[in-house]
Amino acid sequence: MDEMADQISQAVAGSSWDFQVEPRMVLNPTTPSIDIFPADPSRDDDTASFGEVAAEVMGGYFLNVRARVSPTDHEANQDVLLALKDDEDDLCLVQALYDDPTIGGHASDVELVSESGFVLVPTIDGANVHIGVVWRFLVIPARS
Repeated sequence: MDEMADQISQAVAGSSWDFQVEPRMVLNPTTPSIDIFPADPSRDDDTASFGEVAAEVMGGYFLNVRARVSPTDHEANQDVLLALKDDEDDLCLVQALYDDPTIGGHASDVELVSESGFVLVPTIDGANVHIGVVWRFLVIPARS
């Protein structure tokens, strides 16, 4: 997850937004924020292997990549999320990972499984919400 965070950080570094990008779940983010954490479930029988022969070498993991913005100035902040979702935008989060699907040699492949629309994400104390998008990726670790 550290390498995924590094790759995403590099992709968004040239923007006018100061993104907080973390390789773990962030409970109290400084928005705009992108965090990466195991999905639920993070493994299942369909992703643990691709056939009996490859069962031990091709185990895969589902990871969530979540972007959150503040509802303050919600229109401008929603534009940030739209840019992250837009395949043609320089900030496209999926393209940031597809630019090097080996994640610096740590994965044999990364595949987008699903992408949410805009969702409301409650703050840790439940008093407020952030606006967010969640991408679910299947990551196949590189094995030697």
